[in-house]
Amino acid sequence: MPYANPVVRGTAPDPSLVRVGTDYFLATSTFDMLPGVTIRHSTDLVSWRIIGHAVTRPAQYRRDGEPGPMVLFAPTIRHHDGTFYLVCTNAIPGQGNFMVTTTDPAGEWSDAIWIDEGGFDPSLFRDEDGTWYYTRRDLQFGRPDGNLGPIVQATIDIGTGAIGELRPITPPHGFASNDIEGPHLYRRGDWYYLCSAEGGSWHGHMQTVARSRSPWGPFQAAPNTPLLTHRHLVANPIQTVGHAELFDAADGSWWAVSLGTRHPAGAQHHNLGRETFLTPVTSHDDWPVAGANGDGTTSLVVDADTPSAGASTAAQPIANLWSDGWKSVGVAPDGIAIQPRTNHIELPLGAHPADAKAAVASSPCGALLRPQTEDDETFLSTVTDQPRGSMAGIAAFADGRHHFSILVERHADGSRHVHVDQVVDHLRTRTSHDVPDRGDIRLWIEGHETSYEFGFSVGDRTVDAGSASARLISAESAQWFVGVHWTLLALGNASAGSATFAGTTVRAVEPTGHALPVP
Repeated sequence: MPYANPVVRGTAPDPSLVRVGTDYFLATSTFDMLPGVTIRHSTDLVSWRIIGHAVTRPAQYRRDGEPGPMVLFAPTIRHHDGTFYLVCTNAIPGQGNFMVTTTDPAGEWSDAIWIDEGGFDPSLFRDEDGTWYYTRRDLQFGRPDGNLGPIVQATIDIGTGAIGELRPITPPHGFASNDIEGPHLYRRGDWYYLCSAEGGSWHGHMQTVARSRSPWGPFQAAPNTPLLTHRHLVANPIQTVGHAELFDAADGSWWAVSLGTRHPAGAQHHNLGRETFLTPVTSHDDWPVAGANGDGTTSLVVDADTPSAGASTAAQPIANLWSDGWKSVGVAPDGIAIQPRTNHIELPLGAHPADAKAAVASSPCGALLRPQTEDDETFLSTVTDQPRGSMAGIAAFADGRHHFSILVERHADGSRHVHVDQVVDHLRTRTSHDVPDRGDIRLWIEGHETSYEFGFSVGDRTVDAGSASARLISAESAQWFVGVHWTLLALGNASAGSATFAGTTVRAVEPTGHALPVP
């Protein structure tokens, strides 16, 4: 029966998957947002729900255990004998690669075991003789040949994180490009397969596979390299396909999860971030062959039968903001009050997420973020209360230099204004509207493939507050790997209290067909 891609919509990059019986557990990158490294569960590979997060406190992502900068790249999740193992990179200088463990992926994970500082994209593999291998990307800028360095590997003591000598197991130019990363090592029969991402994470992205009779190589590239890519399909709505994980389903079928991006028709930009795609894999001459037609591609609708849902033994998640997909930046704010299932949120005042230093130093971040999951989607919330001297509202946030917001400012004298702010690199514009001193203010941002539309209502007054080009906060403009997040903002002195929001929701909208001029 056909299924729809992506299977996880909105920002969910660098997927890594492990199967335990008929349960599947998926880990994805979260970069600078907390809780970190989202863990999802499924029994059919198509329907996924958030059950927890592997990184929730500084002792898991900072060597000193204190709050500080964090950019979490490319986790790998594995399981053996009742224990889940997850390795990841905090790509901040002086941090590096670490491992956390748990017996319950929906619960708390251990403090970090730090492995090493170099490179990124760590992976784990346990061989049949019990030997564990640690594999990651090396990074060598400035080589005279222009290559960026090989995949390196060592044995690892899975209890302590101590590793042996790191040895290169690929050429420094990879198998199909000068840039090889995201390695995963597998064994099927007598063959060891090294599955890696190549070509960078933009339109040249691809997945390659090589094999050897030894986990140390030498590895021979597959004759059908690359295994999975859309780099040659310039008009396809799916781009940047790669960074894949191969796995066996409970019924014996072979699959890959990978990242990919959805692009509006005829456009080069994307706003939904790197999402998780599912692609069937078959075998030919003991080589994996990806795609429903064996052509190394994927699609928005895949004509393939996914495994029947099995009985699950996974723990049920605790329903809260985080299991609903919300995140914060820097230190996750304390004191958030939410009435379950009513979308009523009290968010403590704090710093704007664009101010990363304030967010991780002395001031909490006054923001909650959740991924935009469709181009045609509307984010709505009503500001019902806020302290004087504060700003409260909503935003379409890509990063600190690319975001649109509509905010209610309550001045010290109690008067109010609604501001529409557009921040694109060093260009900042503000349009302001007078509003009454009292009364709830309903705010919305309506997203479309080419534009974001802003509006608000107070009493019986409804205002179309303008629009902006979607391309200006796309990943291509921001030059960053994270898509747009719908954001609640409560900005001001943290000691002054909280802003209260009601009716916060995301809903699908019909495409308007309206297109702004391309800037």
